[in-house]
Amino acid sequence: MDWQSESPELWAFLESLHCGDILSGTVSAIERFGVFVALDDGPGHPTLPGVGFLGIPELSWRRFDHPTDVVQVGQRVEREFTGSDTHNAEARL
Repeated sequence: MDWQSESPELWAFLESLHCGDILSGTVSAIERFGVFVALDDGPGHPTLPGVGFLGIPELSWRRFDHPTDVVQVGQRVEREFTGSDTHNAEARL
């Protein structure tokens, strides 16, 4: 999908972020491959449950069996922005 033309607001938001920015939001979905976060200052994502995304390795320094051992849907989180995933139009946290 061409995110620049399909969702210019989302693309502009992602381009405005800088590595090291601290972003806050609410956990909107938990999958076996990671956690989606609805960011407070970000637009909605047209196809995913949130613009922010935490991969499994970024959830905790400790070992865990499932992401729900670390976070729950509806939980508030504050994380560092590490880069944009331009393929999925996500803010990696």
